[in-house]
Amino acid sequence: MKEGKSYFDVYELGMIALFALGSALLNTYLPIKTFTEYLGIPGPAAGMAVLGGFIFVLWIALAHAIIKKRYAGVVTSLLIASFCLLIAPWYGVVSPIWFGIYGVIALLSMGIFVELTASKSVFKGAIGGGLGNLACLGITWIAIGVHAGVWVPSKFAPILMLAAFVSGTIGALIAYWITKVRRKEQI
Repeated sequence: MKEGKSYFDVYELGMIALFALGSALLNTYLPIKTFTEYLGIPGPAAGMAVLGGFIFVLWIALAHAIIKKRYAGVVTSLLIASFCLLIAPWYGVVSPIWFGIYGVIALLSMGIFVELTASKSVFKGAIGGGLGNLACLGITWIAIGVHAGVWVPSKFAPILMLAAFVSGTIGALIAYWITKVRRKEQI
């Protein structure tokens, strides 16, 4: 039997796992809900709208930019979802039992947006980060609304959607900046 070589080497898999774990831990342990409630920002998923670029997009975009292999961002997004679900149910919803699938789909969509746009240009990568965070938010809103009956107040939805796009864009730009600084230091 012929042994195949893994697409990602040990270092790359380690980096992906580290980025994903860091993202999942930020999502779990930052007092995001307290922060958004203090600011009077209604949910559900207000923290994702406001901070999703820092909590999720940054780490997915960093994995893609540093590893420089196709699917690094997608694999990172799937691992983030997996780690988040190992720590707690997606947004605390336990019924139906399979509700966590929405978290996987939401973060996978983010990873796909980041992956498809990051290599094109800084501008397109930033837009991809914004669209990825927006898609993740939209999927989460629909899932929570349908299964938990909690919907975002309609007057706040456009503002939160804009915040999600801006947050995701900033997260992608920060990843680009970190990667650029890192490359200069290696020269």
